[in-house]
Amino acid sequence: MKNLIIVLALCAGFTYASAQEVYTSSGKPGYQKYVKKKKRGYDPDKLIIGGSFNFGLGDGFVNAGISPTLGYRLTDKFSAGIGLGYQYNQVPIPIGPTETLYQHENLVYPSIWGRYFFYRNFFTDLTLEYDFISIKYPLDNFGNPDPVKSNLTNTCLLLGVGMKLPIGGRLSAYGELIYDLLQGVNSPYPKGAPDVRIGLGLGI
Repeated sequence: MKNLIIVLALCAGFTYASAQEVYTSSGKPGYQKYVKKKKRGYDPDKLIIGGSFNFGLGDGFVNAGISPTLGYRLTDKFSAGIGLGYQYNQVPIPIGPTETLYQHENLVYPSIWGRYFFYRNFFTDLTLEYDFISIKYPLDNFGNPDPVKSNLTNTCLLLGVGMKLPIGGRLSAYGELIYDLLQGVNSPYPKGAPDVRIGLGLGI
């Protein structure tokens, strides 16, 4: 009988110790919390795919473009990546009471960017962009209807401030104001004023 009591006591002690281990793993004071190990190396959940787009027309003007981006979330607040955009513009040039010619512009712009969320869904970003600009003028330097082509380049340093709006899952919409800090001669961005950018992002 005495041996039975000792065995039961040992079993009870073992059960108590096991129960105490489960209880304290929830993070009670004086005990080590359970910490989930972070993934090392590439994590597909941190991949960011997004971009902006625009389209407008009226009175002979045409404005259309798309700029996909690819990035990676390096920390919870900071991400960086690359982009490649294309923009087409058509501008009407009246040369008489009934005749109108058109100026055509094609813009290709690769870029690298970094984005930092400074408060909840509000972020700021900095983008270094290099523009390849091809313009076809409908008139020559003397005003004759003889098309002239011109190829230009430009470097932009874009500072932006914006906000993301979660849609569902990892998909979000975002809007931001951007300003070209360099204000180059051939900059496609407004002089002395911010530009508006609206887009979608997966994992942003």
